[in-house]
Amino acid sequence: MKKIMILLVVTLIFSASNVLAKKKMYKWVDENGKVSYSDTVQPEQIKKAHEELNEQGVVIQKVGNARTDEEFYQEKLKELRKKKELEKQKRLEQKRQNIIKAYTNEKEITRLNDERLASLERNIELAEQSLTFQRASKEELMSRAADSERNGQVVSKALKSRIAIIEDKINYQLKFIEVKKKEINRVQLKFEQDLKTYREAKSAQNNEVSH
Repeated sequence: MKKIMILLVVTLIFSASNVLAKKKMYKWVDENGKVSYSDTVQPEQIKKAHEELNEQGVVIQKVGNARTDEEFYQEKLKELRKKKELEKQKRLEQKRQNIIKAYTNEKEITRLNDERLASLERNIELAEQSLTFQRASKEELMSRAADSERNGQVVSKALKSRIAIIEDKINYQLKFIEVKKKEINRVQLKFEQDLKTYREAKSAQNNEVSH
């Protein structure tokens, strides 16, 4: 019986010591700089910075302040911007590689650009010639219509129809010329960008070779 009692006491002591050994403490500092200790984290402190200590008072875990919705949003925004920047750099690098493969040298880029510009300028020249002819035709038709009105005659439907057709052609040529002029600007801008990208790519390539 005594042995059983002794065994029971020893077991209880051992269990109690394990409980004490596993007991944790928490430490935190409030807004006023006051340091507090407790065996449980206070509800108002759960989302704030605090430290978890073992029975010897050694810090075994640090918990930072919980992020606010604004902080979470800003972090996600930062990650998104970083991702977009990486994608931008990747596209730029791909463009550089494509240009290196597409062109042998700078003279080739310039030659192809000059050919594109010459073709567009020729289109504009032809459109302007057609426009001059159509405007002259319209003036002639308008003069005939004016003569009819001066003579007290009704302008025929056929004449009105021809004038309307000529006006449509004139408007078409004007828009065509405007489109081609804008295209010239785009081609010139692309040429400048391609030339710059080509030079950057060749410079990077030469640096890699030299190293």
